[in-house]
Amino acid sequence: MKILKYGYFGEDEAQRIFLANYLVQLIKYLDKLEELNFEFDQIFTYRFKATKRGEVDARFAEVVQEGFIDYQHDIFFVGRDLDTSQSKEYKNKVTFMQNQLRDDFKDKTFLMIPVQCIEHWLWYMKIKVEKPSSTKNESMESKPNKEAKIALYGGAKVSNKISLPIVEEYSKLLDFDYLESRSESFREFHNRVKYFIVNLG
Repeated sequence: MKILKYGYFGEDEAQRIFLANYLVQLIKYLDKLEELNFEFDQIFTYRFKATKRGEVDARFAEVVQEGFIDYQHDIFFVGRDLDTSQSKEYKNKVTFMQNQLRDDFKDKTFLMIPVQCIEHWLWYMKIKVEKPSSTKNESMESKPNKEAKIALYGGAKVSNKISLPIVEEYSKLLDFDYLESRSESFREFHNRVKYFIVNLG
């Protein structure tokens, strides 16, 4: 079995939890349970922590390099909320951040940048769980961050004690096809990771 050691650098714990559960489900989705597993470098990730998007922007290229060179990571994830619903801003941010990376790290570094915030991806899953037969395709990412957090957590500002178990719950129930059909930012992230995994030597 191939073990991929991964590092994560991002602005909050909700994104880290989402990522961990996403990777577990991705292996199953790609029918690679007997071939592949991910190993989270917890020590690295808790050493290199950011608390806001500005910190991620300022340090991510350096932290990614540290992960690959000094910690022998096989793959790296950078998490950052976009905090806007503008599609053009999303594309510009992805391009800008990719251009900051060393060429030899670009193909194995994945930018997890939800349009608006990670709660919007989770909000889609909450809707799917609560209304499984609905085919309505409403863009939740056009709605403000505050609205997404209220829908998910019951309040715009809640403690991690309240929010993180909810993140854990819904990030374990991911429907990749459903999310891809509704979120451009998830589709971009998911397709890049999926392509990398499928084409591993």
